Amino acid sequence: MSRFSETENALIARLRALKAKRKVTISLLDISDPLRESGFTHDEILAVLRAIEQDKVIAFTTANRIRMLKDLP
Repeated sequence: MSRFSETENALIARLRALKAKRKVTISLLDISDPLRESGFTHDEILAVLRAIEQDKVIAFTTANRIRMLKDLP
């Protein structure tokens, strides 16, 4: 499994733990801090966030938050 896939799986699991649903905003700190404590770098996390933004699952909003545009798969 590639490092990107590992990061993506961890990020999706974190969003599920936060009970992320469509139209809900989530602080990036609530996502990134636990992932960084698990050994993922800022760049790895950001790469996955940008990829799922391109897939129109999330959108970056103001105040370091993301908005869920779709329910998680």
